[in-house]
Amino acid sequence: MVEADLAAGWNAQKHDDMIAVADHPCDIHGEGGALSSVETAYGVPFRCLIPEPGPRNLLVACRGAGFSKIAASSCRLQRTMIQLGNAAGLAAAWAARDGVPVDAVDVGALTEKLDVRSRYPGLR
Repeated sequence: MVEADLAAGWNAQKHDDMIAVADHPCDIHGEGGALSSVETAYGVPFRCLIPEPGPRNLLVACRGAGFSKIAASSCRLQRTMIQLGNAAGLAAAWAARDGVPVDAVDVGALTEKLDVRSRYPGLR
């Protein structure tokens, strides 16, 4: 996930695998990045939890997930990390149940079950 995702906001993001919603301003320590605030909530896609390249059966549901420096400065709050952990736990449970790697779970069903858009009014 990159700075453009934050600037776009949920309604303009093109990802179909949103597992979390965040809206915290960027908090960059040091130089870098033009974005200092976000205008609206944005989504965090499931693919951010899957390391590339890496082991197939691993999810990174923490501040070490696939975020650029700018995106990480906004996503790093506990309220977002809790959502990532919830999504990763559910995906891991489904993967074990179905006998598939975690990156092969039904992401459509996962996003439907999590229904993160219902937490923020105005998200489509």
